[in-house]
Amino acid sequence: MVENKATEIIELFQKAIKNNRLSHLYLINGPKGTGKKALSYKISAILLKTTEEALTKGHMNLFFIEPQGQSIKKKQIEDLQEEFSKTSLVSGKRVYIIDHVETMTNEASNSLLKFLEEPVSNLTIGLLLTDNIEQVIKTIVSRSQIINLPGLREERLTDQLLEQGVSPLKSELLPFLNKDIVALIEMSKDPTIETVIDAFDKFVDAMIEKKNLWIYTDKELTIIKSDKNLMIYFLQMLLIFYLDLYKLVNNEAVSIKSFKVKYASFKQINKNKIQANLDEIHSLLVRINYNINSDIAFNQMILNIS
Repeated sequence: MVENKATEIIELFQKAIKNNRLSHLYLINGPKGTGKKALSYKISAILLKTTEEALTKGHMNLFFIEPQGQSIKKKQIEDLQEEFSKTSLVSGKRVYIIDHVETMTNEASNSLLKFLEEPVSNLTIGLLLTDNIEQVIKTIVSRSQIINLPGLREERLTDQLLEQGVSPLKSELLPFLNKDIVALIEMSKDPTIETVIDAFDKFVDAMIEKKNLWIYTDKELTIIKSDKNLMIYFLQMLLIFYLDLYKLVNNEAVSIKSFKVKYASFKQINKNKIQANLDEIHSLLVRINYNINSDIAFNQMILNIS
């Protein structure tokens, strides 16, 4: 499982160090809750010849970046460049960790690419962390050595949530948003998550009733459109829904079993329409972290999938 994979990765780093075969950039990809940040600190401790506990207290040769608000800004990457252009008071390797690298603005991404193209030292090693490698710009992915962390299967997480008394629909949807059972239990109690699930459930009903989705969205989904994080959750649920329709066409088991009756209303939808809608939703999920008007983009997506 995840723990075994982390141990395997640590062993690979130890061998790479011993054989002097380290890459200058690693991209650690895995669902939420798979321990990417913890793994990056384990790797950093090995590279910097110290302990994880010491790193949590701060280390002169470790630079950590995470989103400020909803994105990583150009100034944060410039601060990294400036810091690593100086001579360190501590000899040895220098490591930088960028958490949620997929949230970098275009300007931040360009600054990072410039930093990668003009390395100040061959002792510099970067660890980029992401929940979804498809949202990371391709030029950064192409320069990275990819490390994939597997998550717990959704079915197992659903069973654990049901055991905790979480409602069936919520238990089926939440594991697609996070893979950490502790985080999922907390999410199940979050009223904002309840709002998104309720909005998603009613949106599917609106499709079944053949309502004008653009008008429905404009009137009923204002809360979803006003918060980018809620919009992302909603889009992820919508993605699961259309993937289920694709499974139905292929006579495969669906993920949202609570929608068994509702799915009967979509028997006539064809594969081409399902695929087109999946592409629309996925496209918006990729673009949503960039500098776009998410409200307008969401409305356009609704028009396109109607």
